[in-house]
Amino acid sequence: MWSTFLNTMRVNLREKSSVFWLFCFPIILSTMFMGMFGNIGEVYEIHTMRFAVVADANFCRATNARQMLHAMQRNPLRNEGCGNAMEGAAPDTASGQVGSELRNLLELQAVSNVKEAKGLINADHGVRGYINATEDGLLNLTISRASVASVNDDTGNSGFSASLNILHGAVGMFNRRAITVTELLNTDSGVFRDATFTKEMGDTPTFTKVVSPTHFKPTESVRFYYALLAMTALMSMTFATTTVCATQANLSALGMRRSLAPLSKFNQLMGGFLASWLCASVSMVVATLYVHFVCKVDFGGRWPVLVLALLLASLTANALGTLIGSLPKLTSGVKIGITTALSCVLSIFSGLYGTGAMNLSDWTQRNAPGFAIVNPTQQITNLFYDLLHYDSYAPSLRTSGILLAMTVLALTLSTIFLRRQRYEHL
Repeated sequence: MWSTFLNTMRVNLREKSSVFWLFCFPIILSTMFMGMFGNIGEVYEIHTMRFAVVADANFCRATNARQMLHAMQRNPLRNEGCGNAMEGAAPDTASGQVGSELRNLLELQAVSNVKEAKGLINADHGVRGYINATEDGLLNLTISRASVASVNDDTGNSGFSASLNILHGAVGMFNRRAITVTELLNTDSGVFRDATFTKEMGDTPTFTKVVSPTHFKPTESVRFYYALLAMTALMSMTFATTTVCATQANLSALGMRRSLAPLSKFNQLMGGFLASWLCASVSMVVATLYVHFVCKVDFGGRWPVLVLALLLASLTANALGTLIGSLPKLTSGVKIGITTALSCVLSIFSGLYGTGAMNLSDWTQRNAPGFAIVNPTQQITNLFYDLLHYDSYAPSLRTSGILLAMTVLALTLSTIFLRRQRYEHL
């Protein structure tokens, strides 16, 4: 059996088509995914925006507005025209500070009037707009035409839309609060002598709370990489199918010689199966390491369990490949074609081929759960989801149970087919 194991390893690694599809193809396709989806996460990240600020008399009198803008800058602007207008308490940059990302939101450049600000944003498209204060101490936010075009361009804004929305919300909240305070002063100024009232006026109410319902923060693009790894696992059926065909006397001259060898058929098949499983597992590990370290796709930090998941996915794929290889009355070429066709077709329902395939995968799991359960690519993809999304291992154990059931069923049927094969002549 050991000799069969080593020889099968050599044969598998010398087969150029198998090496390409199982080692090169996942790397090539994941590199394409990285180019296509590499900036998806940046859309939701905060980026520093350059703005001009009109440091006129109105702005110099708007102390509260200056303090708010001061808090949104890592390096607050020092404006000589307002004396200490932009001076204030140094921002707290301690790690873990809530809202610390907002300290990098703005990079301000002082100008003397609105006309100069308009000229600056028209001449330099890197300056996104300008901020000026009114006589009442309110803030006006104006963005340039180039910035409007960037916001409308979904492929090139790289987080500018999210950053601009945050700035717009902050300015709007400041103006609303300033208007409310002014109206209270005009209506009943005595309420400001109440310490509790003034404290509550200064507090920012929290209407939402950020929670993570998953074990790890996922990104939109990981679904495509997980589906790719599932297809890679299923493509490894080729190794097992080729190995089984090499033991069948009616399919090749090698099969004739091996049928006459003084080695039991069980030892031949077991040695070939273990070699094919090892090759498939190595291809899965190589693809996973490339996806993680080069494409920056995370798997939830559960590496020991992830390795077991890769071994299980490879085991299921090799069991299915053994079943296809044991099918009677089919040539080797037909059996290899079946493995390739199954890998490509079933990957449609796991979401590999774009947004439409992802929607089909979601629809299948909702409306045809039985088909999703018997689809090995969907279950292998779910195995990665379970490790990433859930604190508990129960979902991954349930998915592992389904894959193990597929493995046992495939190996059982393979044993039945192989035990019944007899040859009248060779």
